[in-house]
Amino acid sequence: MIYLILILVFTNNFLLLKYNLHIFQLNYYMPDTQLKWLFKNINKFILILIINLFQIYLIILNQSFSLIICLILLLINIYLAHEKNVIKKIVYTGRIKRIYLTNYLFFIIIYIIKKDLNILLIITLLTSSISTIYMIILNYINRPVNELINLYYINDAKKILKKMPNLKVIAITGSYGKTSTKNYLEALLSQKYNTLITPGNFNTRLGITRTIREHLLPTHEIFICEIGIDRVGQIEKTIKLINPDYAVITAIGHQHLETFKSIDNIINSKMKLTISLKEGGISFLNLDNDYINNFSFNKKEVIGYGLTNNINNNLKLNNIKYSKEGLNFKITKDKKIYEVNSKLLGEHNLINLYGAITIADYFNVPMKHIINNVKKIKNPKHRLNLLPGDKISIIDDSYNSNPVGAKNALKVLKEMDGLRILITPGMVELGIKEDEENYEFGLLATKVADYIYLINEKQTKTIYKAIKENKYDLSKVKIYNKFDSAMEDAKKIKTTKHKYILIENDLPDNFK
Repeated sequence: MIYLILILVFTNNFLLLKYNLHIFQLNYYMPDTQLKWLFKNINKFILILIINLFQIYLIILNQSFSLIICLILLLINIYLAHEKNVIKKIVYTGRIKRIYLTNYLFFIIIYIIKKDLNILLIITLLTSSISTIYMIILNYINRPVNELINLYYINDAKKILKKMPNLKVIAITGSYGKTSTKNYLEALLSQKYNTLITPGNFNTRLGITRTIREHLLPTHEIFICEIGIDRVGQIEKTIKLINPDYAVITAIGHQHLETFKSIDNIINSKMKLTISLKEGGISFLNLDNDYINNFSFNKKEVIGYGLTNNINNNLKLNNIKYSKEGLNFKITKDKKIYEVNSKLLGEHNLINLYGAITIADYFNVPMKHIINNVKKIKNPKHRLNLLPGDKISIIDDSYNSNPVGAKNALKVLKEMDGLRILITPGMVELGIKEDEENYEFGLLATKVADYIYLINEKQTKTIYKAIKENKYDLSKVKIYNKFDSAMEDAKKIKTTKHKYILIENDLPDNFK
């Protein structure tokens, strides 16, 4: 019996640690962010804490009936600790593995000293009951080792870059639009140059380091590097690593306002990229963004692109048409007019595409090649992808919604000729602006959607307030705990029209 309990206790410990490490990873391994998350979600851990402490009491009793009850409770605890419906799975990085190793070494030392299984069980259950705090302690214990290993990798990446003096490094940052612009730019530049981009969301300093060490080859001519930051002081470290030749600022907004503390901190952090370039470096800036346009910069070192604002730009866009088939517009260059067709949807995708075209033109990619490749460009997954069907079409915009993107997604939904359904949990990580932006989004949704399905009552209360105050038909509004239930009901709505279902954002695992 005791050995079966031991196996279950360690299974419970593994799963609880995994859950908390997963959230820690999503919180960029920031202890302060992790603790804030813990206090916001304390109710999730109260039941687990009570069960673990009661199990300790049962083990201390050490009676047959108490051990049987303990075994049953362990099975319940394991069920509760097992993660379900995970959007982004944990990645077992070196840091995660070292935390697990330290955890098990601690238990081995305890057993060697005490040589008592009951004490081992009690200590294991105790650490499991406070797994979030215990995990942060383990991380601090490993901190010197982590820093030494990271420093080695970073210095190795710097050496690789130093051996490639002819490599052109394009750094892209912004509150939103980074990944789309990166992918569009790679599609256009790769026709003429051997190009490498940071894959997926490898946009932290260590993610970029890994890309350089694992993927950068001597034959590469251009390295397009996406930089993601969520607090003051991060971008400087990445700039020192990659020493960029060119900067691209896609947009500045209130994303990560909770950790940046103020919009001025966001602006100054992002714009530091433009003043940290090599001699003769050029910045490509989206001047339709007010925060960027109002910033004081040297116009001689800037190529600005925008549908309404641009400087030093020999490309002009006109005759812009938006439809459910995509984008159609004309480019004027050197008095020549080129017609461009794209499968991309929405105004914010047009501005990102315009930025990529502007940069490709600067790098002397022939306009005919640019136009041909624009036709082939598809959106990254979950970023305003239209998935057509016979009776139901899905507009998948489920990746980390931001205010500009969310509003543009509603504009796209409005273009659709049919029954329009919105499924959303609203926007997150907007700090003090979150309620305001969600309220405005809710108001706009009432003018576009025939049905509005909200996910997570707590998260969407501001959207619901806006819907109600705008006197929208509440019989067409439903609130769900799970996305799948909302999607199932949306598909069941009876209509003779074609259904268009917009999925606007999906809560990250650390916000569920």
